[in-house]
Amino acid sequence: MKGGFGMRNDSKGRRNRRKKSRFDNYNYLFGHYIYVTDHAINRYQQRIKRVSDENAEKAIIENVKRSRLIALTKYGGREIRENRGVIYVCELQGNCLNVITVLLGNVDLRFVV
Repeated sequence: MKGGFGMRNDSKGRRNRRKKSRFDNYNYLFGHYIYVTDHAINRYQQRIKRVSDENAEKAIIENVKRSRLIALTKYGGREIRENRGVIYVCELQGNCLNVITVLLGNVDLRFVV
């Protein structure tokens, strides 16, 4: 193969490359590490979808990456994020974003002050 093993060339002779998505340039969470607690994994499995722990963790991380910030709490430095009707309660500690729990969108957010 002329372009190297496993490389395909398009009609103009250039290699196909992954197109940048809008999350690559404008992602608020870029450079942050996202950690998911066991509590958040259990709540995801109970409320959203029954999957293995590994798949639940991957799904939570991907959804938090695509979520939007909807509220900040005064106490505890927590932030409330939302994606497709699912609410994620997160805590930012330095460069780490810890996902504390997962709620459904129709839940009353009493703890947001």
